[in-house]
Amino acid sequence: MKLIIAVFGKPGSPFIKDEVEKYTKRLRSSNVQLEVVELKQSKREDQAKSLSEEAAEFAKRFPRENYQWIAMAEEGKLMNTVQLASWIKPRLNANCVFLIGSAYGIAPEIKKQSSLLLSLSPLTFTHDHARIILTEQLYRCLMVIAGHPYHHV
Repeated sequence: MKLIIAVFGKPGSPFIKDEVEKYTKRLRSSNVQLEVVELKQSKREDQAKSLSEEAAEFAKRFPRENYQWIAMAEEGKLMNTVQLASWIKPRLNANCVFLIGSAYGIAPEIKKQSSLLLSLSPLTFTHDHARIILTEQLYRCLMVIAGHPYHHV
């Protein structure tokens, strides 16, 4: 299984990269890979064209027939960690890509084709914070699935 966090743009500081790497390194000895893929963010000022360009890049890099798409969206489903772990568990043999959108969000056509629209919180986070929170939560979900005491359930 491979879990991918796809995000448009680069992290805003070395701290963000270090925090994300902390969790990806912990999983290296397991049978689950967690990888962060940085996609090129569109520089267009036109929002619709920008989203369309980013959607095309995402779909080309992660074809729907090879990946389950999970779009991070404020209107997405709220789940606690155990619920998300339960959603991930039956998909352990699949490749799942979690998409964090650009400044304009995620194109509607990507959202429509996604297996899940997921919200981290009713609050709004910066893209950098979303990277860290999502990475830690995916790590935590995998620990719940493995029965590891990290989550303290």
